[in-house]
Amino acid sequence: MAFGVPHATLASDAAPRMNAMERIIDEGLLIALSAVRMAVKNHIIVGALREHDNFDESSYQTVARDELLLLAAQNEEDAARVAQERRELASRRWSQGFTEDERLDIGRLGRRRRAHKGLALILHAVADDDKKLAAIVEDAQHDASYEIRKALAARLIRQTIDGHAPGYARMREERIKYLLAIDFAMLRDRTSGTNP
Repeated sequence: MAFGVPHATLASDAAPRMNAMERIIDEGLLIALSAVRMAVKNHIIVGALREHDNFDESSYQTVARDELLLLAAQNEEDAARVAQERRELASRRWSQGFTEDERLDIGRLGRRRRAHKGLALILHAVADDDKKLAAIVEDAQHDASYEIRKALAARLIRQTIDGHAPGYARMREERIKYLLAIDFAMLRDRTSGTNP
């Protein structure tokens, strides 16, 4: 996958292989997209469960865009920091002899700077692409739905009632009172608009 775009992986296929820098940037992009998808998923879950918000794709696309731009800015800052470290290390070359490790560090720092800059550029491009934002939100919505369904199923399983258990009749009456007092009251309030 080059920069989030799938390509053939078999050696016999005509698709070109990624060089090391492209692979590093692509892996960074995959990690970043996963983090953004998780952040959007969490916003969807909190919005649905705590805030009782309806799903609004455009607002979640804004969340995705903001997260992508934040990650891009962090990578730009990291690129600038690494470039400064490289300049400082290179300036010492004239004042004292370099060790072999320091020579290697200059090259590594240069590659790190290029990786951060490349990742920042791609994150900006994804943040500007409405189709890619929509795909991130769609994936996050599926993830959020799965988590909510899983939590509800677990809760329902815990609440399974055995009609043959001792004390069933007594507990049934208490459950009905609870249902009428709490659940129906909440449902009535929601449908009447007094408790959105």
